Amino acid sequence: MMPHKPNIIVEKSNAFADRIGKMCSYIQNRQKGHHDMVRQINRSGTSIGANIAEGVYAQSGPDFINKFSIALKEANETKYWLERLYIKGLLAGREYESILKDNLEIIYILTSIIKTMKGKLQNKDGLAKNSDEPSPVISNHNF
Repeated sequence: MMPHKPNIIVEKSNAFADRIGKMCSYIQNRQKGHHDMVRQINRSGTSIGANIAEGVYAQSGPDFINKFSIALKEANETKYWLERLYIKGLLAGREYESILKDNLEIIYILTSIIKTMKGKLQNKDGLAKNSDEPSPVISNHNF
């Protein structure tokens, strides 16, 4: 059996999914009546890693970009739900800032991976990018 090569985005997304699960259990045990938000953030926060896992074994470059783009969308949705939980008072400031930091780090890494892969595919197809052209937009956020 070959040794497992570390993959930072896989490791971070797995750790984040575990952390989201613990956070959801904590909120549900402490606060009643917010099941919809907790279910939503649990779904989006764990979906990040699931889509990355699919992308790692993608059948092509475009398939890889598609799976990682879905993971990025899920990470952005998770950011939205974290903000809602904080505003509702279900996450304390320190808890919110800590998990948000992890979430943003995943967003930044995914954005970088997607941009890099798009560049590689453009160069591979003989469509070398003109340095005067703007980079493709990955999301509505300026990171």
